[in-house]
Parts: sequence; C-alpha cells; structure tokens
Amino acid sequence: MTSSKYTTPFLVRLFRSLDTLVALHYSTNYLSSLVRFSTVSKQVLNLNQEVLCTIKSIYPESYEIARAGDDITIDVFCESPADRTEERAQLLQKIEERQQIFRSKLEEWIANRCPITFTLESEQKHQTSPKKIAKIVKPKNSRTKYEFHEKQLLSDLPLLERIKLKQASKKMNTPRNNKQEALDSKMVPIYNVIYEQSPKFDSSKTVSLSVTRLQQLVRDSMTLPVSESDVRKVLHQLAEKLGLRLTVIGETQVLRIPKLNRNEDLAKLGSCQVELVD
Repeated sequence: MTSSKYTTPFLVRLFRSLDTLVALHYSTNYLSSLVRFSTVSKQVLNLNQEVLCTIKSIYPESYEIARAGDDITIDVFCESPADRTEERAQLLQKIEERQQIFRSKLEEWIANRCPITFTLESEQKHQTSPKKIAKIVKPKNSRTKYEFHEKQLLSDLPLLERIKLKQASKKMNTPRNNKQEALDSKMVPIYNVIYEQSPKFDSSKTVSLSVTRLQQLVRDSMTLPVSESDVRKVLHQLAEKLGLRLTVIGETQVLRIPKLNRNEDLAKLGSCQVELVD
C-alpha cells in the first residue's frame, strides 16, 4: 500500500508537535500513565489515525502504538522493556535528534514510494462478546417459609434489644457508609499514582502537582471509571492521613509530594481501613 497525500512540511510539523507532547507527558509521568490518542489528537491539529500510522511507517522506531479498547496508546519505542522507564525520562532531551532522524527517514520513505507498513488492529478484535446471562432458577423452598420463624425469634428478645438491632442494621446500610467504603477501595490505587510522582532519591526535594493534574493521572491509570469528585475526596483524605501538604496557589489546589515511604504509608492506610471496619 502506498500514500503520498501528505506534504513533507505537514508531516515534519506534525511529528514535531506530537513528539513534543509525548515527551512532555513522559517527562513527569515516566512511571505511570500512557499517552492516549484520544487526548493528544485534541491538541495536535490534523492528527488522526491515518496520519499516526503514516508516521509509524516512516519512522518505525519512533513509538510503540497499540490499540487499547476504543482508544490507542502511544509509548516510546524500546527493544528492552527494562530500559523503558529511562527512555521515557530522556525523551524530552532527544526531540531535536529525533526530528533529524525523522527528516532523514522521510526522504527514504518518499524515495520508496511512500509505503504504509504499519496498520492498527480493528476495534472489533478488542471488543469482548456480550456475556450470556445465566437463567435464574427460583428455589423450590420459598424464603417466606422461614420468615415466620425469624420474626418469632426476634419477638422473643426484650424490647430494648430489638431496638438496638434495628438501629445497628440501619447504621450498617446507610448510604454514607457505603459511599465511604467505595472511597476507601480507591485509596491505595490513588496512593500508588502519588507515589510514582514522588522523588525517589533526594529526601529534601518535593514535587508539586495540581489536584487537576492528579485527577487526570488517576483517571488514566485506573481501569474502572472514577469521578473527579471522588478523586478529590480521596486526595484530601490521603493528605490528612499521611501528613501531605495541600496548598492553594491563586485558584489552583496543589499537592506537595515529598519522598514517600511506601511500606509505612500502606501500613497507615491499612490500619485506618481496619478501624473503619471495626
């Protein structure tokens, strides 16, 4: 397959714009979230899937591109997975070098009549087939057969004990408790995102990230959808439990992240959740 519908200046400009965005992303997120096509396509003018495949065909070692559900991930090209973190961190420093390589490969690609050697898998291959809903078989012995016995057992208790049981039952099933349990389940995954952004060597250094930026990192890293309000609530709870500083600069909330001790922090979060359960 061949294609020459894109001009040289267009491809050079577009590659520079895309490479800059990818490098900026991985300069601060080299341990966590992947670049997603749905995000960068909104920031790079005229970037679409066809152009992305064209860039990969011109410069195969530019990126690792893969289908991820209904989206596409863009990562650094790396022959050894063990070197991926370092390659991501150094990408910003290699923009000019990569630009020169792209120009050189573009000339060769045009001389070879513009072959499109890279294509993305179709979305259908990544869509799981709908699961069959198992038929629910109603038990032959109806629960109503036993309800009378349960009520009779409750009626045998003193009035005060019955009142306490009802109050305890209501307390356990309140929406507030259910909501807090849902937030608690997100605490460790969101802590992991914060930990990945924290300084790893210099204990005197802190990393400052806006709450808005952290919300985006959390949404990108979690497989299940999570609301911005839930992320914000968990961040505030983590700051309180772990002694992190949340400050306001202008109209922006910023979390200051020092060097973290993962084992100690997880122990604190674990003990907090045990107290809630008790």
